Formats: sequence, structure tokens, C-alpha cells
Amino acid sequence: MVGWIDTATGTFTPGALPGDAGTCDAGCVDTICRQLCDDTDGDGAADVTYSELWCVHADGTVELVLTYQDDPSVPYTPVAPVACTYGCPQSEMVMLCDGSGPFLRRYVFLAGTASFEDVALDGQTPHVVTGTVGVCSAGPDCASPSTPTATVGLCLADGTPIAVLLTRDCDGVTTQAGWVNLTAGQFNAGAPPVGAAACGDSRAFELAGILCDADPATGDVLGLVLIQYAYNPDGSLAGVTLVNPGTGDPYVLQGELRHCPTGQAQPEQDIVVLCDVQADGTAVPFVRDYRRDENTLIVGHSDYTLDGGAYLVTGTVGQCPTEISGPVPVVPQVFHGEVVLCDDAGSFVRKFVQGPDGAVTAVVNLTLDGAAYVPVGAVGQCTEPCRDAATLLLCDLPTDGAPAPTITDTSGVPYYPYTTGVPAAGAQALWDGGTLTLPAAAGPQPGTGGTVRTAAAIIQAPRPVCDAGTARVTVRVDAAQLGPDAGCANTGFLGLYNGVGEVNRVDLALAPLNTPAGWSGTLSVQADVPAADLAAGNVAVLLAFDAYDDSGTVCPPPRHTGWELSDFSTTVAYDQTDCAAQFLRNVTVDCETGAVTAVTDTTLDGAPYTVAGEVGQCTAGGDGSSVTVPPCDANHVIEACRCDDTDGDGIPDTAYVELLAVDCDGNLSSIGTYTAGLTAPYTPVAPVDCEAADDEAGADPAFGVQARRTELTAGASWSAAAWPTLQSITAVAHAGTGTVTTADGLSTLHTGEAATWSVGRDTDALLTGPLTITADTGTVTLSYTIGVTL
Repeated sequence: MVGWIDTATGTFTPGALPGDAGTCDAGCVDTICRQLCDDTDGDGAADVTYSELWCVHADGTVELVLTYQDDPSVPYTPVAPVACTYGCPQSEMVMLCDGSGPFLRRYVFLAGTASFEDVALDGQTPHVVTGTVGVCSAGPDCASPSTPTATVGLCLADGTPIAVLLTRDCDGVTTQAGWVNLTAGQFNAGAPPVGAAACGDSRAFELAGILCDADPATGDVLGLVLIQYAYNPDGSLAGVTLVNPGTGDPYVLQGELRHCPTGQAQPEQDIVVLCDVQADGTAVPFVRDYRRDENTLIVGHSDYTLDGGAYLVTGTVGQCPTEISGPVPVVPQVFHGEVVLCDDAGSFVRKFVQGPDGAVTAVVNLTLDGAAYVPVGAVGQCTEPCRDAATLLLCDLPTDGAPAPTITDTSGVPYYPYTTGVPAAGAQALWDGGTLTLPAAAGPQPGTGGTVRTAAAIIQAPRPVCDAGTARVTVRVDAAQLGPDAGCANTGFLGLYNGVGEVNRVDLALAPLNTPAGWSGTLSVQADVPAADLAAGNVAVLLAFDAYDDSGTVCPPPRHTGWELSDFSTTVAYDQTDCAAQFLRNVTVDCETGAVTAVTDTTLDGAPYTVAGEVGQCTAGGDGSSVTVPPCDANHVIEACRCDDTDGDGIPDTAYVELLAVDCDGNLSSIGTYTAGLTAPYTPVAPVDCEAADDEAGADPAFGVQARRTELTAGASWSAAAWPTLQSITAVAHAGTGTVTTADGLSTLHTGEAATWSVGRDTDALLTGPLTITADTGTVTLSYTIGVTL
């Protein structure tokens, strides 16, 4: 894409289209229902009424889409349309409610007498009133669908116009009742057929290059001309318009069209055959299509193979050598317009080829990347699938924070440096999950205190990629006093060490004092140690139990105690606080089936993200153990716009965004604050209410719509020019006719006819004329609204 042109101003802008550019709706923007009269018996007087449904297009033109009497599904062909008179039946349909809900009442007025019949909301099925009839309530007690509407401007895949019938309930929820074929007048229940879409296509025209309006006698250039070609939906040429390239207004030719400058062709596209010279010297011919702007400057080019396909240059571009053999290069067709269509296999591009006379001579089908394409099945407009998306704040939880430790038997001497200590043999069996028996001693050794059995092991665990610098070590062991005698005083302990000697002991668990024979229990120690020390093998565990004690009067001899140790276990957990990376998971589901169609992970600033560990909920766990898999998928992220007062004047001057997480219970918690584009973290200086700027400058004015009504007697006129803020107007002729003057000229406002004009969207500022209404005979009532400042 070289650039794009604003067809309203004629301005050319290089580069890609704006991000919000899309297909224009060329279908019906409004509908008008007119009630007319017919003379079926040829006596010159109206005896039958019928209705016409007209489609109003975006360009202001109207088209008759349906003629009927009471039932829109039954077409009606008038015999001899005549002006309606007082004796001609007039009908009107209103919606009322009874005990069973809403229904339609069709009134018929004839010679001042009204009659009616009741039908269901489909307009056909007879309705039997139950209970009291009244106006349908719009309050909380309403429980039935109420307002029936019809949406037009849609077409079937073959171009047939349709209207979709909807009902809106008290909560504003719409329900589709069916659709009407506006060509055949046939009502059909359910959803419209697959392929129904907005009628028309915004790519139905193409702009040609700049030409010159030249004086045929002198050759002088009188002006620049931009040619716009319009195409029908079937690709045939619909018309040609001359446009002023500077203003976009229609251009009136003064002389004759010629290339600029006079007598020399200056096309929009220059097509030449060049060669792609490879490293081995071979030359591959290809076509280069240069594009120029209105000042003849080259603004881009496209490369094609000799048969018109896309070509990628891989060597050096230059002139082709004369000795190139093979077929004579053929200049590809010049395309004038393209449209994206869909078939049974997907989407493709259809390009139109225009001949010298402006007529479309051929169409070429290509894939989206420019290769030749043959459509599969039915071809029609592309429709976007219905998708719902949800964003979840999750954490990439590390999975290496609790590795299995290695327990290796070692000497207990460095940890129990007393001569009474006796290392136990075979302690590795205990470290491996088995049992270790410490036999009772036969008698005391030389020295004081008694005989102590010891067993020690080194605890080591691999360090994870990320940790907070510490690790928690937990050791448990079961001990049983085997006797034969009771213990005395302190009989044994379990110690945890980070280094040798009692000075490096970080936790201690003592067996109970004076343990009797047959006692059993569990000793447990726990401590946080440096992560580096655990990984290096500096952490150790020591078991020390008395086997004989002859402490004199405190423990009168003899004291022989044996022990059985079992169920030894060790767990380690590195502190991985702040190691869980936050990311956003975007889940897209089909809004009809509920099936997940796509899952995309990004960082908080939108960059792609790849999960390295385990996906889970973000928590404040300190040792990694409290980080769990989320119990539900209701953890959403919402953005809140905030304002900051960085200069201290009390007025917001910087906008930023706060991300808030919504947990499964609906509670909000702040994730962090970021710049307005979520490109970097932002720390606010003095958060203030964003409305403070409006309070300082004065609140914006409030606007409203004022209701007006007037009656025109015969000969009186009303003009929209007197009401510059006009929003809507409805004119009704009573017992006579009126004359309406619009941009299309004069037209008759027939007796009993109601004509309405109003703004079509909330963004329309006012209803513009020219619009003048004059009462010819009888009375014309005007009900209109104007915009006012409150």
C-alpha cells in the first residue's frame, strides 16, 4: 500500500490506513412507511388502503422495497392509486398489554368510526384478550417483550434485501423473532440464512490518476482532474465522476481531458521489465510497477513475476542482458480496484481489470499473499466470527523451589567434639529411610558424663534459578527408648547445623528428661539457612543419645539405655519470593459455542511471553509453599485511568493507568501503576481526581432537547432555516394537503400522511435543510424538537 485518499477533501496521505478504517454500510440507514389509497372499482374514489415500505440510503436516495395491505408477507399490487379522502379507511397499529403480555391492536378509521382487531407480535396470529388492556409498563414489574422493531439494510448472499424482526424487553434485551424477504414479502421464523450481511460494499469505486483539463486550441492547462470510477456489485462499470483533486468537489470540464503535460503521457503507474541477477550470473526477468503521486514523484513500487504473481528479489536488480532466452516478457494487466471476498475455504482477493474505455474487462482471483487462487463453493461477503475475550492475571510459578535433598553419612566428631561421643556404625540406613539401633553401653568410659552414641549427615540440595537468598530446612526423626533402664536428666537430642561446632548450631530438639524405658516420640528441628550454604553442603544434622550414664548422685548407677531411630525425613524449600513472574493470559472463546479459540500470553506491557514454570495464582507466599494453583478462572484484570499532579498546583497534568486484579470473590487489588500506554511502570507523585481539571476550567455545558408543536392553516408555511438546532420534525396533513420543499424539490403531503425527518445517530449535531412545509388546504400539524443549552 502506497497511501490513501480522503475522498471528501481529495487529500493524499502516504502509508497505511488509520487503524479504525473499515467497510462502509451502503444499505438502508432508515425506513419510511407510507399509507396510500387505491381505487379498485374504477369509480374515481378511494376504497382500499395499502402501505409502502421505503428504504432510505446513506446518500439520501430512497427505494421501494415492499407494498402490502394488512400482512407484510402478502404483496399487494395497487390497481389505480388515488389521493386519500375522508371516506378512505385509515389504519394504525399500536402495541398494548393485557394479562398475558404484549400484543398488537390494528385500528381502522372510516368516516369517523374506529374499529380494531388484535393480533400477536408476529402481526398475523389472532390474539384473545385476557384481563385488563392497557399501556405496556416499562417498570420493574414488566416481564414480557415489548417494543417490536425491524432492522433493514441487510441482504442475503445473492443480494436480496431482508428485514430482521426484533423485540426488546423491559431490560433492553432484544430477541430475534424472524426475518422478512423484502422482495417476496415472505416472513420466516428464526435467524437469517448464513451469509446475510450489510448490503453493498465500500470498495465499489476506484480513483484513477491525475489528468489535465486542457484548452484544445492552445494546449493551455486549465486545471487538474481526478477521475473516479464507480462499479456495480457485479463488477460492471456504473459511472464515471470528475473530481477536483485539491478539494474533492465535483469538477466541471472546461476543455478536454489530456495527459499532463499536454501531449505527453504521464501515467499513475510505470511498468518496466528488470532482471534479478543472481550470484552465479543468471538473470531472472520480473516486472516492476512504479507508483507516482500527483507531482510525478515515485512513491513506491511492487514486483511481479511475468505471469502476474508476487515476486521477491533475491539478487541484484538491473537491466536485463540482451542474450536472455525464453519467452518475451509480458507486461501484466493493470488492476483498477479490488475487494476481499470469502468462499467455502476462506478469504481471497478479487482484482478488477479495466479496459481503455473504463469498462471492467476481467477479474483476477488471488490469495491474500498474492498467489493465483480458484474460488471454492459459493462466493460472498466475509463475515466476522463472534468472539468474546477475557484477560486473566496469572503468575509463572517456579517449580524448582523444593528439590529432593541428598543425605550423606558423615562423622559426628566435628559437631559433637567431646571424648564421650561414639559414632554409630551403619547410620546411612537411617538416612535412607530405614532403622538405626543404638545399643546400650556396658559401662562408663574413662572421664565424666557417660557414653554418648552419635550419628551425623550432610544435607545438600541443588539451588534453583531464582531464590530470595535463604532456604528453610526441616528435619524429623522418631526415637524409642529401649531400656533396660530409665533415662536420667538429658538423654538425647537432634541438632541442625550450618557449619561445624555448637557455635554453628541453628536449632535443637531435646528428648524429654528422664525418659522411661518404652518411651517413644518425634524430634523435629527447622531453620532458615543461606541458600548458598545449603547448595554447597554446609548444612548438617546430628543425633546424640546417652547409652550409659553414671552421673553419681544425680543418676545413681546403673543406667543402661538403648535407642531405636526410624522414619527420618528432610525437606527443603528455597524462598522464592518475587520469583513468580506476572503475565496476562488472553483467552478468546466463540460466543456461540463457548469453545476456546485462542490463548495468548503477554507481559504486562503487551510483549509476547513464554511460560517457563507452572501457571498459577499470584500470592504473597514467602517460601514458595503458599503459591497454589488458582481455584477458579475468575481472576480478571481491569484498567483504571488515573491522574497525577506532578507540579503541586492541585490540577491533574499527567495521566497514568492502574491495573486492578479481580479475584474469584470479586475483590479488587492493585497490581501496579503504569504509563498511559502501559509501556513502563509509573510512580505517581500526588494522585488527584481527574475531574479536578474540569472543576478548575468550569463544567462543560449541559444540553437537552426541547419539544415544540405548531399548526399551519391553509397558506401558512414553516421553514427549518428558522431553527438552527433542529433535531427532528413530523408533519401530518389533516382534511387537506400540503407542499414539502426539500433538496429534491417539491412534493405533496397527502391527506392523512405523516412525514418524519430526524438525526440518524447520536453524533449528528443537527438536522439540516432545505426543508419548507406549506399547508395548501386543511391543516398541517408540525411536531418537532430542537437542541437547547440547559
